[in-house]
Amino acid sequence: MRSRRLLLDFGIRDVPFICRSCLSASQNQALPARVRWPRSIRPSSHAAQPQAQRKHDRPTDSSTTADQEAERRKTLQALGLLNQKENVTVNYFEEGDFGRRRRLGDRDDFGTSLADPGGIVDARLDGLEQQLEQARALVKKLEEIIREGVQDEQVPDRLSTLTGQEAPESGDNLEVRGREHLLISTEGWMTHQKDRIFSLNNTLRLAAHQLGEGAVKARTLNRLWGLYSLARPVLSTRWETVSAPIWQLLWGVFATESESNPNRMSHIYYLSKDMRSAGIRLTDDQQLLALEAMFISGWKKEAIENHKRLVTTLGAKPETFTKYWELGVRMYCLMGDVKRAQRSVARIVESPYSKDPRILLPLIRAYAADPAEVETAYQTYRQLRSLLDASMTIEDYDQIIGFFLAPGQTEHALRIFVEMMTSGSIDSPGRARSPPNTANPFFLGKWLKRLIGHGDLTGAYNVLLHMKKKGVVAHAIQVNGLLGAWLRSEIADNIRQAEDVGWAMIDSRIRFVQDRRRVSHLQRPDSLQPARDEWPLATMETFSLLADSYRSRRIHDKMEELWAAFREAEMPPDTFMMNQLLFSYIQDGQGKHVPSLCQDLSRKYGLKADPWTFMALWQSLPINRLWTVRGKHHPNERPRGRALFAEMIESAPIFAADGVDPNLGRTVLHSFRKVRDYVGLLAAVRGLRHVFNFLPSESVIFELLLGSMDLEKSLQRDGFRARLLSQAGSFQSYLTHRRRELIETGALDESVDELPEDVKREELCDFLELNLESRYQNCGMYPEGWEEALEQALREMGLYKEQTEGEATPEAPLKVRYS
Repeated sequence: MRSRRLLLDFGIRDVPFICRSCLSASQNQALPARVRWPRSIRPSSHAAQPQAQRKHDRPTDSSTTADQEAERRKTLQALGLLNQKENVTVNYFEEGDFGRRRRLGDRDDFGTSLADPGGIVDARLDGLEQQLEQARALVKKLEEIIREGVQDEQVPDRLSTLTGQEAPESGDNLEVRGREHLLISTEGWMTHQKDRIFSLNNTLRLAAHQLGEGAVKARTLNRLWGLYSLARPVLSTRWETVSAPIWQLLWGVFATESESNPNRMSHIYYLSKDMRSAGIRLTDDQQLLALEAMFISGWKKEAIENHKRLVTTLGAKPETFTKYWELGVRMYCLMGDVKRAQRSVARIVESPYSKDPRILLPLIRAYAADPAEVETAYQTYRQLRSLLDASMTIEDYDQIIGFFLAPGQTEHALRIFVEMMTSGSIDSPGRARSPPNTANPFFLGKWLKRLIGHGDLTGAYNVLLHMKKKGVVAHAIQVNGLLGAWLRSEIADNIRQAEDVGWAMIDSRIRFVQDRRRVSHLQRPDSLQPARDEWPLATMETFSLLADSYRSRRIHDKMEELWAAFREAEMPPDTFMMNQLLFSYIQDGQGKHVPSLCQDLSRKYGLKADPWTFMALWQSLPINRLWTVRGKHHPNERPRGRALFAEMIESAPIFAADGVDPNLGRTVLHSFRKVRDYVGLLAAVRGLRHVFNFLPSESVIFELLLGSMDLEKSLQRDGFRARLLSQAGSFQSYLTHRRRELIETGALDESVDELPEDVKREELCDFLELNLESRYQNCGMYPEGWEEALEQALREMGLYKEQTEGEATPEAPLKVRYS
């Protein structure tokens, strides 16, 4: 705001005009000597006057003479202004933008104007007060909604469970107590700190409600932890503001073991630290869980030290004895301190308290990881089996088998698997070799299937290697299952392992074929068998798995190498392998070789095309695989599409089972549109409709009419949105008109608001055909005439059926051939 000048309102007649010097003198006498006007409200002083005005008003002498001073005082006395303060009137003004002046009420208003120019601060404060009132109203509304959703007879029990206090009897007392104990006070915090606590309180109420209902939702849990993490730095300065019931609520939420709480241990670790900092005493169970969380969070040494420190308390109480020592067993086993873990197990076994024999599982895993203690691990397993007896489950066996397979102790794992499958009727210890009813590919296949199903691919591979050393060769279908699991995992090491095993199987088959050729003069060449120490012979599934992997990863060199091995292995011809090879050529930028390669393979191996073969052929067209094809080349490209469509018509029976894939139909139609073969496009629409029973979707129809394969991206072009809206309006008008016609003819009930989906699809296709005919019939592209051009396209596309002389009629010279 610009500097303000003290102005006198000459419009008030009862206020006399006073010169500047007289007013200054009167004010000096009227005010005490210790009071000084602020510099900002003394614009009449020499310091505030412009330089020109100071020169004009400056007296000739540097100081006022005594005579002049006496004369001035006489004048003031005559006017009655010298000793009468109440007769002095001062008007205050402020000057805003563009020289606009506004009179102020009094001196207080003038001070306020100086502190808050233009009333900006007041306006801001008013706005904040309104926002605060709105927030309070929203919170009140949320509280009412939550209170309505909670039954009166259940809420007291929930709150008493969360707070650990006796439940109140009335609903009013419940609300008061809930707010007292489950809310963090916002008094004494700064504004930005209040915002964090306010958000945390709202989520605390919601979490308490959901926890009382049974479980906290994952979204609420994640939000509560995020808000608590934001508020931790603030609350850590005043932990006393967080009451004990709130800590118990937070513990109850974050300690819940569920799929929606994957970071449970991390949350408990930090929460326990905060509770200790706040002086909250943890219960015995909370201390045990905090120790486990500390260990899992990476503070293993500290967790072990704290565990030892609590041996005289938690380790001696009957309520926590078993849990304490079981936790010690798990931690010591993970740290590799097997001796201390064994002593802890002994304490549990010798105690009079109830115990679970499965505490031996961590000990078995620790022993199995050490090659020198494998037999001890196996003996511990047998001890566990004798303790559990009939209560030992399949899951227990699977877990123990995994303990032995992880470090490569396959022989012991095989023993346990045999005992599991035979319910202990076959005792493996002491046997040098496995019995025939277990050492065979069928028994091995059951084990592999179980391991692969549980995701233990490394264990399954170790089992294959171990059984192969023992002369038990798995069937190819079993190994192919492992190859597929490896490839589906999309892990680099697994994919590399799958390729190694897959090519080992291919090499086995190639060597077998070569050996068969060498002994072809024998009378019984079919008696030749692969070596027992080799991998099983590759099958068609083996080649298909590798081919699909190479094609999806766009490794064309490997695909060609695989195809060469496919022929060398004398595999029977297969269309799937041919399709994978064709798609690989397209991905490698060699789509121009696809038609000739497909023709050669089909002729040499007698392969028949399937729908995927035609997808590859349509994608190999220059209009689909090149970035752009110039308009002058379009006439040369049109016969390609028509000839390929004719081949589809010849192979129509292969589409009878599943129909035309929507992606294939879309590719076919756009192939004609891109080369501006509009009669071919109309013929393709009708051919797909009548021969293949394929109707394009609404989005494909708009793409064809608007000339774009990506409507969303095309919306960025100028004028495209208007064209799209215009086309959509025309389509809706057409549907409305057709609905009225169908109602008039009785084909549709008048009560139906919209056309049925099947009828709508038919009408969509009619709408497309009508648009194509009306748009391009007189476009000048066909000098021979639209009907003649359409007849020629139908002939070239295999859709024209020659009629006998008796059947020919001038009204119907064209007829679509139906499959």
